[in-house]
Amino acid sequence: MTAQPVNMGEGRVLSVLLRLGGPAMVSMFFQNLYALADAVFVSRLGTVELAALSLSVPLFYVALSLCKGLAVGATALMSHARGAGDQGGARTVARGALPLAMAVLLPFCLFAFSAVNQPVFDLFGVGSDVLAQVDAYVFWLAWTFPVMGFTMLCESVFLSHGDSKTPMKAMIVGNVLNIVLDPLFIFTFGMGISGASLATLIGWGVAGVIMFTALRRRGLDSPTLALERESVGAWGEMLKLGFPVALSLLIIPVSAAGLNYVLASFGPAYVGAWTLSSRMEQMLILPIYGLTCALIPFVGYNMGLGNGQRIREATRLCIRACYLVLIPASALMALFSNSVFSLFDPGPEVAALATYAFRAALVGFVLAPIDFVVLGVAQGAKRPAYSLFLGFIRLLALRIPLAFVFGHFLGGTGVYLSHPASLIASGLLSLYLLRRLLAYVDGQIAARADRVIE
Repeated sequence: MTAQPVNMGEGRVLSVLLRLGGPAMVSMFFQNLYALADAVFVSRLGTVELAALSLSVPLFYVALSLCKGLAVGATALMSHARGAGDQGGARTVARGALPLAMAVLLPFCLFAFSAVNQPVFDLFGVGSDVLAQVDAYVFWLAWTFPVMGFTMLCESVFLSHGDSKTPMKAMIVGNVLNIVLDPLFIFTFGMGISGASLATLIGWGVAGVIMFTALRRRGLDSPTLALERESVGAWGEMLKLGFPVALSLLIIPVSAAGLNYVLASFGPAYVGAWTLSSRMEQMLILPIYGLTCALIPFVGYNMGLGNGQRIREATRLCIRACYLVLIPASALMALFSNSVFSLFDPGPEVAALATYAFRAALVGFVLAPIDFVVLGVAQGAKRPAYSLFLGFIRLLALRIPLAFVFGHFLGGTGVYLSHPASLIASGLLSLYLLRRLLAYVDGQIAARADRVIE
């Protein structure tokens, strides 16, 4: 599992980005494969089970958002510290993040119990048959959240060292295990939908153990539950960076819940089709997101180093690389989307609706790379409010109102059109925000240089 870390302050920028972003793309792809594998096998249980899986997505994204927020905040802080030569500061963050993460994520384990999860999911107005399946799936899912947080914090330490290969390898192992266990638990052992979430828990746990073991073997700082005064003191800075990131990601489940609410009035087929379309969309977008996530440690390290020109070059190259991935992948997935959805065996109505929703979503991806680059640069520059603002505009201010309007005039398929419309509007806004963000980075580096001279 030994991998050579990347020196983010030297060498050809494109080479550094690819060495960081390539494994990150694969890692993000395999992180999303957990959800896709669940959808593939659960869809074979029936429409009710698929609808239950869809209703659990908002809860999953709430926990995922908090995990990501803390991990991104930790990565940015450690990268800035390492770029500035402050290894002690980086160590403080690495060791202090886990107790904070557990304090945030352990309360989600209460959702494992019916007395907590049933009243919440009953608000969606679904039948008792769907609620029973939600209860079965969420039981193991709730225990996954603290494990997921631990795994992501281990990954953040590697990323701050310029090593994205080790997390990638660990995520591949965890996903292969999940894919093997899914059909065994669901069908062979007769666990049904609950078997899917148990397989996910085991997969995340194995990935976390692999990364933690690699950190200890190399003598690198690793997350610990031990409370240290210096580490507790760093919590404020971690929350300052992580909270806006988490909040921007929390908007996703809120928006998903709103969209499910609108779609539920048209029947379970529309909800299930949206779930399948979203899973396929994530398979396309998350590798691109993984590439732009390489900008977080890269920008943080080079801001600490004081090299603004290197950051601008990385931004341009990252946008081009994203389009080189997005254009051919979108064309292939649009062409074969119907065949891919047939693998889920969802029934002809759900397959047709999912194909329509996915092809409509592809239209909105025209400016998606700009959106994602803004998020990467903003988080690396410790300006997470940019990602929060973009997420609010796209998912709440635009998508939900448009879903109601389009649904009223165009029916269930019209609801799907609210997604590409909001994506295009957000992309146009991100073009403006990127220029402001890069100007801010230059200003911060110049101000720091002036202080050093004085």
